[in-house]
Amino acid sequence: MGVEVKTQPVGLGRICWGVKRGKRFVCGEPVTDEAVIEEVKGLVEELRGRVKKHRNKLEDASFIDGLINLLEQWLEEHKNDRGRKVREARKVVGKMIELLRKLKKKWIEKYWRQLLELMDLLEKNATEIIVTGRNNGEESLVAHIYNKDVAVAIDKAATSESIIIWLSLSRSEGDDVKISSTFSNEEILRTVQYGWELTDGGINRKHPAMGTSQPWQTVLWSLTYPGEIHMLISGIGINEDEISVKWYLTANDHEAKPREEIVEEIKKLDIESLKAFLAPAIWGDGNVSVDKKSIKLIMGLAKYELWLGIIERMINELGFAMYPKDYIVEIEACSSNAVKLARDWLAMRDVKELIELGSDLGGEKLKRIIELASKEIKKLGSSSINIPGTIISMTVNVRSDCRVELRTKRKSENEALRIIEELRRAGYEVTKYVKSEGHVVLITHANIRDNPKLKPLVCGKLSEWLNEKKDERMKKRIATAMQNLKCFNNA
Repeated sequence: MGVEVKTQPVGLGRICWGVKRGKRFVCGEPVTDEAVIEEVKGLVEELRGRVKKHRNKLEDASFIDGLINLLEQWLEEHKNDRGRKVREARKVVGKMIELLRKLKKKWIEKYWRQLLELMDLLEKNATEIIVTGRNNGEESLVAHIYNKDVAVAIDKAATSESIIIWLSLSRSEGDDVKISSTFSNEEILRTVQYGWELTDGGINRKHPAMGTSQPWQTVLWSLTYPGEIHMLISGIGINEDEISVKWYLTANDHEAKPREEIVEEIKKLDIESLKAFLAPAIWGDGNVSVDKKSIKLIMGLAKYELWLGIIERMINELGFAMYPKDYIVEIEACSSNAVKLARDWLAMRDVKELIELGSDLGGEKLKRIIELASKEIKKLGSSSINIPGTIISMTVNVRSDCRVELRTKRKSENEALRIIEELRRAGYEVTKYVKSEGHVVLITHANIRDNPKLKPLVCGKLSEWLNEKKDERMKKRIATAMQNLKCFNNA
């Protein structure tokens, strides 16, 4: 009998694990894991499908023309605007248009032709597909395919089924633009810089840097670093619904600080500066919902560890609540807390000017901040309290028998178990039950009554409600609950 030899599937060239060599990966050991090979096959098919779907726009570079038109329209609409930030923004937008025109010429003459060559090599099984990462729920799996000046990276996100396709363009020309300072408050400027640097920001040769496909973010980030900004178009995103241009920016006149050092400074900020810091953090790594009246910051577990001290302040001072998921953590302000934060941002001159400018440049998140700030809010207090010694918030519930419970619900059992572990580590008695396709973590009436940390907080919340409620029946129920909890006892 002969030895069975595993072969790679028809339709793919050589598949190998990547080894870093300079700016690119080269082939190392061949990939033999059938599951990985199947994943790579799916990624390549996604690339083929997207190039086919967007072929017309790619071939005639109309995706570049569309962006140029958008920016030129903004310049025309703001040509008579004398605002300081708009004046400097016009410099940035003008440089963006200049670089886009150069890109269009090179795209038609060189990059598009090289992408077509790559697609042809894929069809003939005549090119290497280099794999990095792992599809294990924690690390993305990426397939890399190279030509002379075009590098394709097909990235399957670790925590979802989304696929991101980027074309990196070598020898793409960049240029510098000089930005004057437009901030009236230097402390706000510093904290806004920190907001970028702890979310979407990076470091390039010890200088703050940013990669983004959002025109509004390109402009706002540049205004935040007065001095010389080096601007480069580093790649093209072939998305499911559109084609995007990726900008890479470097603040040559600023020195980047270690993130750990930035976190320590943020923990010491006054409350206004903390809010200013959160503005670009939310723009970068957050969501804003007008319908739900919420402002949410989303981060991976590694970043959560870095942010822990900041998150504690967000919960204790700004009314945020934390919701751990399987691979991410969400820190969310809802209702009156979210509306108040949006209003506070618009009350800061420098932050307001950035939000309005970004909104005009198509920043949907910034448009929603302006809309959220106009919403009516109830004057009644929140129904949640933060649990001392943790960064967990729980809802105060008065049962029909006038006993009080603290509850928080999670869809995932793993998330609920993490909450229980943190509460028990802080010394609280906790139980859990399943209800309506979710897991409810509970601190009972007796455990609230007998806990010297929880009882004053819960009694304080009930006292607020007693003063706010108009319904006499509900007021009586709350008063009875306070008696049952022994809120009126001095001992």
